[in-house]
Amino acid sequence: MSSITNYNPMKVSVIVDGRIITGFSDASMVVITRNEDIVSTAVGTQGDVVYSENANRSGTITLSLQETSSSVDFLRRIAKGRKEVNVVISDTNKTPAEVTSANRCRITKIPDNKKEKTAGSIDVTIFAPVIED
Repeated sequence: MSSITNYNPMKVSVIVDGRIITGFSDASMVVITRNEDIVSTAVGTQGDVVYSENANRSGTITLSLQETSSSVDFLRRIAKGRKEVNVVISDTNKTPAEVTSANRCRITKIPDNKKEKTAGSIDVTIFAPVIED
């Protein structure tokens, strides 16, 4: 039997440096990407397999915001100040809630300052040395 589930984007929150981020774009809120695979493989000439665990737990957190979001100015100030921040992403659509966090993060590039015919979106990329999930 098939199941029916609900997803509510209002149950997803992103907190950067203690502040709730608001004003996400219409397409995406947040994307969390690991920088490397968690395991690498090697297969010998006789088919023997070796898994090598990767200790690199770094990644990138990309926030997609409307260019009119007040959070853009907040994040721009963090980037210009070269400040380390903590990031927490919580999704209570799931039981138990899915929480991803990262400490000592840095915004890698000052967010773009766009002026367009219609309001667009701005991506803010945050480097996370260790993603905890």
